[in-house]
Amino acid sequence: MRALVLLLLVITPLFTLAGCGFMMTKVEINEQTFVFAMYIDKGKQPNTVEVTISAPLPNRLTSGSQAGGQASGDPYAMVTKSSVTVQDALSLIQRDLTRRFDFSHTRAVVVGHRYAEDGLHDLMDWFQREPTTDLDTYLFVAPGKATQVASLTPGFEQMPSEVLARIGDQHNVIGTTFLDCLVAASANQGYALTYLSAGMKPMIADQGKPEPWVGVHGTALFQDHRLRTTLPLEPSLTISWAENQLRGSLYTVSWDKSGKASVYLIQNRAKKSVRLVDGRPVFTIKLKGIGDVIFKRNGIQTDSLSAKYAIERELNEVIKEHLATAIRTSQRERADILQLGMLLDWNYPDYWEKVRSNWSQAYANEAVIEIVADVKVRNFGSVLKSKPE
Repeated sequence: MRALVLLLLVITPLFTLAGCGFMMTKVEINEQTFVFAMYIDKGKQPNTVEVTISAPLPNRLTSGSQAGGQASGDPYAMVTKSSVTVQDALSLIQRDLTRRFDFSHTRAVVVGHRYAEDGLHDLMDWFQREPTTDLDTYLFVAPGKATQVASLTPGFEQMPSEVLARIGDQHNVIGTTFLDCLVAASANQGYALTYLSAGMKPMIADQGKPEPWVGVHGTALFQDHRLRTTLPLEPSLTISWAENQLRGSLYTVSWDKSGKASVYLIQNRAKKSVRLVDGRPVFTIKLKGIGDVIFKRNGIQTDSLSAKYAIERELNEVIKEHLATAIRTSQRERADILQLGMLLDWNYPDYWEKVRSNWSQAYANEAVIEIVADVKVRNFGSVLKSKPE
């Protein structure tokens, strides 16, 4: 019930702020510019913001064109303006366009590293007030400027916005939406966003010519809508796992000096619980999974059953250490990225009322977090047998 109440507290003001949007007159499709993605950076001038929009070009999206075809140029356009607020910058862009903005098809918003460090408060405020936005829009952090990501080569898609949307849908690390951010911030808790990587990569389709390429680097940790720090990929995967968002992952472990195996997780789930011990919250995060061995090189232990147990032991230790690294970092930065405070609120509401206003400090100094990893190996790839007598 408390989670439902919290959600209503976040969503209800949105209807109030955007109420006028429901009374808008109909606008013909050919009079609209559908913004598929936005890129937000700090402006060159002090206290300014640079906003870039990406929108398809209807005159180049003909029914006869091939997906990814570039014969008549890119099927999308980008426009950039700077001003003191996100809304002011968008207004300047609107003045130069022949069609009206529509953000109902926006699937991704990328923020630059420096802009994220200063805080996303203005962006969140605009997003709540704009009547055509979708709260399921994914949010990403760029390693430098967001416009680096804007210039990525779509590769298998038509537009960069489609690449970003698919990264969010596939949960390559963690798919965090604006709604997730707003709910977390309203409860004075943190959240994690996918942290992208950007660079140049030779493209075989273009005779090896280097083209801008974007991938997934890890996660960015936020508290109070401000970027605190970033995590590399391995601990980031366990954060996604703990949030029940991970879809498949590969781990390689070693044992007995020469033993080595790779395990692909086909099932993974997480469970979180909390109890009060001597007036302190003690959280338990249990990661469970089932994996297939897709590569194995036997070590000193040539017996299959012994090797299986060694793989499971090492695998669980690696997973525990990755999550422990993420948790230690989040506590150091006072960012409750797993929203453990909500779990505390649900189970011990009286205690939560005492610490809610200062939860970030309590999370860092008072919370005890225990980690349990329970991953089993399935389909070992050979017949299991006991050691010969």
